[in-house]
Amino acid sequence: MKRPLIHALLYGDPGTGKSTFAATFPKPMLVFCFDHNQKEMPYRKKGKDGELQEYEIETAKGSIVIPYRDVQHKDGLTRIEYYNKTDDIENPTAFSNFRTRMGVLHEEYGTWVTIVVDSITFMELQARKLEEKVLNPLPPGVSLYTKGGGGDQRMWFAGATSGLEELLCVRLAGLDMNVVAVAHIAKDKNMMSGEIVCVPFAPGRLASRSLLSAAFAEQYRLYTERDGDGNRVYLAQTSNRDGYSGSTQIESPDPSWPHYNLLWENWDKEYGNN
Repeated sequence: MKRPLIHALLYGDPGTGKSTFAATFPKPMLVFCFDHNQKEMPYRKKGKDGELQEYEIETAKGSIVIPYRDVQHKDGLTRIEYYNKTDDIENPTAFSNFRTRMGVLHEEYGTWVTIVVDSITFMELQARKLEEKVLNPLPPGVSLYTKGGGGDQRMWFAGATSGLEELLCVRLAGLDMNVVAVAHIAKDKNMMSGEIVCVPFAPGRLASRSLLSAAFAEQYRLYTERDGDGNRVYLAQTSNRDGYSGSTQIESPDPSWPHYNLLWENWDKEYGNN
């Protein structure tokens, strides 16, 4: 059955099944993993796990190395690329490597059906550390706590926001394939009602101008609750309610079961024979 490509923003508290949901999207899948080791396990489960490998990308200043792992599932290949390197805190390279990687992604447009970023929270952290340690370090002898002349960390947040704007809202949001971005929860104030609402985490202008939410037509909040027997169940909220934001253009039920194929119940009934 022909279904359109979708761009989905998944957000929720830790442990609500965001990565598990993302792993159900169509294969072949490329996962850009910014979270720490073992957080990528949902993409490795129920598949034949390959060894950790590396490949190089040539640049004008030399080459960079991208660690990756291929996992073969029954429905296709998942490749996990790791951008969580922490062995050199004073010279972080994860975000700059990712920017270089995005510069050659166009060569693989026919390879991948789904692209996943997991997660925006740690992607922002890597971008900010690049600004702090490499691109805009404080002068020698100056720290954030230097009396009368301390550094200003706002420039690091501003630089990180600009980097994420380009990669998330321009490059990834413009891809002609399924795109899934995973985020955590942030609290915001509704300017009309004054009520506190929960939205996907985003730094700076991505939040204040709602750029991140505007870049993804599908926005689902992941959460858990207890069923009638007291068992924990995982659900995806697809509309604005209960102080949380949600949206869908494919008419996904609210709530939906957090699996790609189960998002399409209403769509398939309405458009399945067209």
